[in-house]
Amino acid sequence: MSAGPFNVVYFGDRFLVPGDEAKVSATDRGYLVGEGIFASMRGYGGVCFRAERHLAIFARGAAMFDLTLPHSCNEIGRLADEAAKRTGAADAYVRVTLTRGEGAAPILSIVARPFDVPTDDDFARGIAAVTVGPRRFPPACLDGTIKTTSYAPQLLARREAAARGAREGVQLAIDGSVACGAMSNVFVVSRDVLSTPPLSTGCRAGVTRDAILEIAPKLGLGVREETVEPATLLEADEAFFTSTRVECLPIASIDGRATRARAFPRTTALRAALRELIRHEGALR
Repeated sequence: MSAGPFNVVYFGDRFLVPGDEAKVSATDRGYLVGEGIFASMRGYGGVCFRAERHLAIFARGAAMFDLTLPHSCNEIGRLADEAAKRTGAADAYVRVTLTRGEGAAPILSIVARPFDVPTDDDFARGIAAVTVGPRRFPPACLDGTIKTTSYAPQLLARREAAARGAREGVQLAIDGSVACGAMSNVFVVSRDVLSTPPLSTGCRAGVTRDAILEIAPKLGLGVREETVEPATLLEADEAFFTSTRVECLPIASIDGRATRARAFPRTTALRAALRELIRHEGALR
C-alpha cells in the first residue's frame, strides 16, 4: 500500500492549495453506501503509465453505475499526470475517484502522493504470502474488472494477510482455484510457460497484467490464461504478483512454506521488459 498522507488533492474542479479542505458531504452516496468507482495509477516522473487503459475501465464502471463523467477520459488523464507531477516524486500514487454525490451530479476527486514501492531486496528475495479466507466474487455476482469503492473483501483479505505476517493475501475463486492477490494479479512460470487465472475467476483485469501478457512471448514464454490451483504456487518454477505498485514481485513463500524458486530469473526479466515498455511509452525516463 502507499504510505504517508496525500500531498496533492484535486476536488471541486481545482487543485487545492495547502490549508484548503476537501469536504465530502455526509449524504454523498459514495460515503453512505459505497456507490462509486476509482482508478489507481502509477506516475513515473509525472506521467501515469497507460492512463488511457486505466480510465477505459473507469469509464465502463461509470456506465455500469449510470454515472456521468464530468470530463473526458483524456482530460482526466491530463489531470492525473498533473497530480503526479505535483507530488514532486519520481514514483507517485494517483487515485481518481467518482462518487454518486448527493444525487444532483457525480463528484470527481483526484489524490496523489509519493509511492511506497517494494525494495530491491523484495525483488531479489521475494515476499511472503498467505491464502486468505475472503474469496473473489464470480463475474455473475459482480464484475471484478471494475474497481468500486465498496472494497471490503479486498481490505479484509489484506488485513488477514498482515495479521498472519504476510505481505499479500492470495484470494481463491468460488471453486477453490487461485483468483488473484488481495491487491494484485498472480502469475506462475513452469517450463517456459507463463500462466495466470482467467477473468472468469473474478480476478481483476489489471493493466499491468495485460502488459505482462503482451511482453512474455517476446521473452520466449508461452502464455496461458488457465486454472491455477493453490498447490501450483508452491510447485511452479516461479510465482509472482503484478500490480501498478509492485510491477512484478516474486513470491518466496505461501502459508509459511517456501516456494520452489530460490532465484527469480523469469520474474526479473519480465519486470525489466515491463520497465522498458514503460520507458518506451514515455512514462519512465
